[in-house]
Amino acid sequence: MPVLGWATLYCLKWLGLGALAPDTMAGYYNASAYWVSYRDGFVRRGLPGAVLEGILGHPPGVMAASVVAALLVVLVLAALVLLTAAAVRATPDAQDRLVVAALVLASPFTFTLAVINRGRYDAVVVVCVAVIVLLASRRTLPLMRVLGISLAVVAGAGSLEISLAFLAPLALLAVLPLGRTPVQRIGCGAIAVLPGLALAVVSLAVHPSVGMLITMMERESATGFPLSRSEENSISALGQTTGDALAHTVGISPWTILFCALVLGGCYVLTASLLWARLGHPRRYWALALMSLYALAALGLSAVGDDYRRWWGFAFVAMVASLVLLRRGAVTIPAPRHAEPPRRRLVAAALLVSAAMALFPIWPTWDQPATGASIDQIQQH
Repeated sequence: MPVLGWATLYCLKWLGLGALAPDTMAGYYNASAYWVSYRDGFVRRGLPGAVLEGILGHPPGVMAASVVAALLVVLVLAALVLLTAAAVRATPDAQDRLVVAALVLASPFTFTLAVINRGRYDAVVVVCVAVIVLLASRRTLPLMRVLGISLAVVAGAGSLEISLAFLAPLALLAVLPLGRTPVQRIGCGAIAVLPGLALAVVSLAVHPSVGMLITMMERESATGFPLSRSEENSISALGQTTGDALAHTVGISPWTILFCALVLGGCYVLTASLLWARLGHPRRYWALALMSLYALAALGLSAVGDDYRRWWGFAFVAMVASLVLLRRGAVTIPAPRHAEPPRRRLVAAALLVSAAMALFPIWPTWDQPATGASIDQIQQH
């Protein structure tokens, strides 16, 4: 398909740019997150850095950061391949499997977003989504699956606390069928979600001091990694409060916010709805509820962050995983014959929209007020 060819070339372009980057494949902003850890005390999004320090025995250097960035790219692409394969296997009609694969592969929320956003901890969240789907489909002991899913939720929340809005519903969808009685279902849900929820709440409640942020930046600078106190990076961004984020959103034009919500949200709804139809209309009301829940989470995050394509990307990936899980034991409802031509036109439209949306920026580059999130600016406040 031309659309898939275009998406492939687009991914190769960004991977090539990443490979030729002077610092790391992740770039200046994303790679600075690798020096965020629990060495100086608890801080949100410090879990991956703490694990990395535990493996290396010391903070990473530039070479280690380059390896981590490349590894995250490989992992997120592998996770997306796994999710695509799971969606294809869950499709009841063999004739629809190519369509399902194309809708997921060409989506602006999957592979193209992953390579543009390469090296960011969003990759960990996508991997956690894939792990939840994988564990839910296994035949091992239910308790082992619940514990594994709980660890995946914790890993996602420890990497990006806001990801809990997408991981928690998916985890509940995966573990609730494992309980035979209402009490067992409640227990499974609590084990799967509560540890990650606690970590996310603490992450949002504990605000790092300016001194802690400066210490982490100095540790990164000591490795030779280029870092500027006058520019925002993943470390200095941790110093932002909810009030700072809302103030930044107020500085963006309402028309920009509305435009991004309509374009990205419309693409999400169209593609997710087509996937649901091609997967045999599994559990209509559950699918609608989850689609709405993920959309509300994306809209809510849009109020405090302008990485709009990232938020809708989380929503779409979580929805694909949810549809795979909803297919378990669901009755297939075939579409009437007369509905097939319109459905084909909708699929063609969705693929064309996806191809065009590959060019859509992660945040509205045409409307960017100053964030005030560099260390120098935070100190001045």
